[in-house]
Amino acid sequence: MTKKWLWILGLMLPSMLCPLRAQMAVGQWRDGFDYSQVHRVEPAAGSIYAAARGGIFRLDTASGSMERLNKTTGLSDAGVATIAYDSVSRTLVVAYTNSNIDLLAGGRVYNLSDIKRSEIMGDKSIYRIRFHDGKAYLATGFGIVVIDLARREIKETCYIGTNGAYTAVVDLAFSGDSIYAATAEGLKRAATAEPHLTISERWATDSRAAGVAVTMLEAFAGRLMVGGYTYDPGQITLYRLDDAGLTPWNSGAILGLRAGDGCLTLAREEGVVRYDSALQRIDSVTAFAWGDMSCRDAVTFRGTLWVGHTWAGLLCKRADGTGDTYKPEGPYSQDNVYRLVPYNYRMMLCPGGHTTVYANAYLSPDLITAVGKRWTTVDRSNGLLNHASDVVDAAVNNYDTTETVVALWGAGVASVRDNQVQTLYNEANTGGALTPYVVGTYSTLRTGAVAFDREGNLWVLVSNSDYALAKRSRDGTWSRLSTSRMASVPSVDKLVWDSITGYLWFCGRDNVIYVHDGESRMARVNPNSGSKLQTDNVTALVQDRTGNLWIGTNKGLKVIYDAYRAFQNGGVGEVSPVSCSNITITNGEFSEYLMAYESIIAIAVDGANRKWVGTSSGGLYLISANGMEQLEHFTAENSPLFSNKIIALGVQPRTGEVYIGTDQGLQIYRSTATYAESFPLDDIHAFPNPVRPGYDGPIAIKGFTRDALVHITDAAGHTVYSTQAFGGQAIWNGRTVSGEPVASGVYYVFASDADGANRSVTKILIVR
Repeated sequence: MTKKWLWILGLMLPSMLCPLRAQMAVGQWRDGFDYSQVHRVEPAAGSIYAAARGGIFRLDTASGSMERLNKTTGLSDAGVATIAYDSVSRTLVVAYTNSNIDLLAGGRVYNLSDIKRSEIMGDKSIYRIRFHDGKAYLATGFGIVVIDLARREIKETCYIGTNGAYTAVVDLAFSGDSIYAATAEGLKRAATAEPHLTISERWATDSRAAGVAVTMLEAFAGRLMVGGYTYDPGQITLYRLDDAGLTPWNSGAILGLRAGDGCLTLAREEGVVRYDSALQRIDSVTAFAWGDMSCRDAVTFRGTLWVGHTWAGLLCKRADGTGDTYKPEGPYSQDNVYRLVPYNYRMMLCPGGHTTVYANAYLSPDLITAVGKRWTTVDRSNGLLNHASDVVDAAVNNYDTTETVVALWGAGVASVRDNQVQTLYNEANTGGALTPYVVGTYSTLRTGAVAFDREGNLWVLVSNSDYALAKRSRDGTWSRLSTSRMASVPSVDKLVWDSITGYLWFCGRDNVIYVHDGESRMARVNPNSGSKLQTDNVTALVQDRTGNLWIGTNKGLKVIYDAYRAFQNGGVGEVSPVSCSNITITNGEFSEYLMAYESIIAIAVDGANRKWVGTSSGGLYLISANGMEQLEHFTAENSPLFSNKIIALGVQPRTGEVYIGTDQGLQIYRSTATYAESFPLDDIHAFPNPVRPGYDGPIAIKGFTRDALVHITDAAGHTVYSTQAFGGQAIWNGRTVSGEPVASGVYYVFASDADGANRSVTKILIVR
């Protein structure tokens, strides 16, 4: 790079990079995992690997920096069951909950999907990984699988049950000249030098452990340590195994047993205890700086105790008594994604839910909010939600954006300000406007959804009630609206305030959509009215940017184009005349209904009015604004998508980031469309910017008016590229119209709407 370009770069970097630090590149994926629940810790040279529910992170012990390892960064799957590191081959073995396996070595990922793809019936879980003589031995639900780490392939599978039958192996250990296996048939043993471990007769049941259900093994100080139980799996007794048999020496709620650094480290419910080679206690750790030592796994490595904590991530205690906690940024305690609610630069995650029969799931009443890559969880320390659970929806007050209202299935709605719960609204303090569901002595207030209208009134959807809609007016007064003329309204948990008509549309468990004008008119919509494809379950309901209502069903998508006709038959609770139309798409000589073979779970609308559609088993689709064209189809097989089962979707309108809740966790994808204002933003910028040598990906330019015409020129004013924005964002590939890469230099971006008005400008530096 010449001195001239360094000088230009120095001038432009501060203004270009400051607003872009949290931005993702177009087409990039990242995870939204909770890394606070670490269940396995693996030391390596200069690093510590920590396995959490969804992924792994690697801590560089010298710098303290952390690297995420999951499917968005190159691993093959989601849902980590266990990990183990072999210091000889410098290989990290990752076993997934679906029995897939990755080998990480030399900066590359080698996938072994043999067990996952096998037709083995029953349990294929991988419980533990051990290493010996250049091979990895996997304890599985059906036997032992041996991997040759040099060849990176499965060498053999050992079925060691009686007569070669499958038997679950939960742990393995190499001690002396023997390999031991903790199996469902008892403790088994074979010679390490045995060349035919696949022959079940080579494995003998060790009678010394008779009567004990062995669950953990560890070779330590020349002896085999055995952990097991007789009656209660929660109470483990630890034994020394010698010629005379098992000698008990410890017991209790023991979760892990690890040898390392000359000591034996026990992870217990109440903390960590360490023993020397004579099995004399060295120390115990029951707390750290700001909490109890609630651990899942613990090991000592190079003088430092490393702990996998149940809620604080990865902990360390050094020999000098100092310690630290480590956890990549993520949504704390995010075990479930029920609904995703975008607002401005925020994305609110509702991690509650209910069962298929609409009973409580009893998940912690947290509202989790993301702004960029920073996550916060609502402060519940005042105790107002002590008896509540299951956050299922949220909405921001458009007249007072400091207030967020949260729907709690079973407890009412909560008002949140400054990230603290201020008020819990229920039947008692709303004058009965929030009406609980009562059967005999059982009473529960199932508030399924919330929405604010244009005037700042709050609407609350109340399930199983003759008053399914409650209203908090802008002045704070509460009222309820009868819905009894529509017959008994069952469990409902999806609510749309129609920004065009002002109507309220809601649905839930039954194959019915309800509509209310917020005063006295009401009607029922048959999802099969005007549709040739008959469905029996409404699963999603959203309004797009032109006012049409998109309906997800168990057999694809439908659209209401004539919502204004909702009460044309009178509005007294009758069946409405509006149509739920199928979209017919043509593929060559054949025509079919849009996504007719998919069960839809979630729909979200992006800044270009395109629809993101999540399915129960078919992955994630992006379709055009009118539904006539499939633009993308992401699956777990063809993309970093964690799972083909999508539970929730939300599009962050300002950045175009698509938040995807799957049954394997949350992830984020940077799409090509953002929300557009009526006028261009003052902060129109591009990223990446500057474009550094070697980069050949998309350059996203955002902040335009909707669907603006975009022209990119060189310093002399010559147009090198023209395009049109999706919503408020345009994409440039750094090339000319003819496809040639542009030369190094400063390029200017001009844009206007269709009438030539609202011109805007920014600069992009290209460095080749």
